[in-house]
Amino acid sequence: MTNIGTLVADDVRDTIPGISNEVENNFMKIISVTKDFIAHTLHTDTKKEVYECLKKNMFHFISQGIFDEAGNLKKTELLARLESVDGKTLFPSTFCPIIEANGLDNIFDQLVVDKAFEQIFYRKPSIPCSINVNPSTLNASFIQEVDRLYDFYLINPSQIIFEVLETEKIDDYDSFNKTLFELRKRGYKIAVDDFHPLGNHNALCIENLVEIDTVKIDGEYMKGLYNKTNTEWTVSDFLKNIENIKAKHPGIDIVVEKIEDEGMFLFFRNLLAHSHVENVSFQGYYFDCGSDF
Repeated sequence: MTNIGTLVADDVRDTIPGISNEVENNFMKIISVTKDFIAHTLHTDTKKEVYECLKKNMFHFISQGIFDEAGNLKKTELLARLESVDGKTLFPSTFCPIIEANGLDNIFDQLVVDKAFEQIFYRKPSIPCSINVNPSTLNASFIQEVDRLYDFYLINPSQIIFEVLETEKIDDYDSFNKTLFELRKRGYKIAVDDFHPLGNHNALCIENLVEIDTVKIDGEYMKGLYNKTNTEWTVSDFLKNIENIKAKHPGIDIVVEKIEDEGMFLFFRNLLAHSHVENVSFQGYYFDCGSDF
């Protein structure tokens, strides 16, 4: 009798042409082992939709630009959105908890990176593209997969930024930095996403990271600071922490996230310029609400 795991394996091969053995094997380990796991994954309609999207590689990217202080487009972030069989778009707030709860984070990252390389190859954007990945995804196996993608697509590594999500604590920074070093040695850039200037809010310890090119300041923090909704967050503390980042990582790019209107943009642009903070960019709905990539 054909089991569910075999059926899923066939679906993976049929719907993801050119998928590497590494990705397929990892995918199989997690979602194709037993009926019990599949039954658990399909416990609700939403879980079923997420499972079907992953199984059939049904997702696309929304591109949101990142702009300098003069409003010039400098790079873009590729944001994954799942597509259900009935054409409905599933957003990260819906599918990420399900992916995390079922241990699919790293596999989803690999599928996203695979598809991002493919889309960048065909669309040939003129600016670098940022791809989100979880810290635990960045290991020797991931580097092998990236090398395979480079050999296949021959994309200039400077076109790709791996954006490390603020989702997990890192136990071994020496090993993690070695992985980042290998990626940067190949020409890829590294960004840290959702960094909170107050250190106790972060999963990642930026002082322990030595191989990064960009820090993106947490958007909720920026909104809270601008709207003065939290009295513990002060402009002086914010600037002091930016200075500390710059001292630790000279020449690093700073991206201010979730800029929602002109007033917020002018506030942070003038504040950072007055404090002589260089290499600053901005991202948010004020500049770009995102479009299909």
